[in-house]
Amino acid sequence: MLLKKYLSEHQKIFIRALHEESEKERFDALTCYLISHEGNYLDLSIPYGASPEESYPFDAEKKLEIFSDSMGVGIRLTGRFEKYLQNGVVRILHNNDLQLIHRRIEERRSETLNLGYTKGKGKLRTFRKQWEKNTKILENLEDFSKLPQFPKVNVNISMTGVGFKIKTPIEVSDLCLLFIDLDDGKPPVCTMTEVVWRSEEESDGRCMAGFQFLNILENDRKRIKRFVRTASQGQQNKA
Repeated sequence: MLLKKYLSEHQKIFIRALHEESEKERFDALTCYLISHEGNYLDLSIPYGASPEESYPFDAEKKLEIFSDSMGVGIRLTGRFEKYLQNGVVRILHNNDLQLIHRRIEERRSETLNLGYTKGKGKLRTFRKQWEKNTKILENLEDFSKLPQFPKVNVNISMTGVGFKIKTPIEVSDLCLLFIDLDDGKPPVCTMTEVVWRSEEESDGRCMAGFQFLNILENDRKRIKRFVRTASQGQQNKA
């Protein structure tokens, strides 16, 4: 199957690290944009202020899943990171194992939750370190009363991301660290996210924005899945 048929310049590409058994407790991903492709490599632009010193969620030995959407279908490849080129561009070697896949639509739930965030145009490495530091703190925390009280926010949430109103300025590809309290008796979910869409600014200086999870613990993804399904099951029972 010809890969060129399904790829075009500036196409959005989603890369996820395929962790070994000992590392499967975390979800690591990046959004990139296709610069060029030839043979078995893809040159991808990373929109987060990346540099050779950045800490990517993968190295030359790490296996990767490569996803995109093209002509109404999902495409999937596997491969590995080869090297940093320049100006935020990295080279990925793929295994020429193109698959056409059906993208599953994740269940979502609209709810009012306590939510806090840190946003900005910081480097990828900075946000990843903040995420790693905060997840360790939350994992070892015994007294939840020491946590700050986050404001209540109307959200629409799924296993893959969350949408809510946020103060501007904020732009697509901005990185944000989110703390989401699911009110399930456990510490807030901490996740590093990127802005994937935003609406026009409203009169109160806010806009709706969608945030895709880039770094999140797998246990927290499962917690969100249970949280969403609980609402779906409740609605079915009422019906």
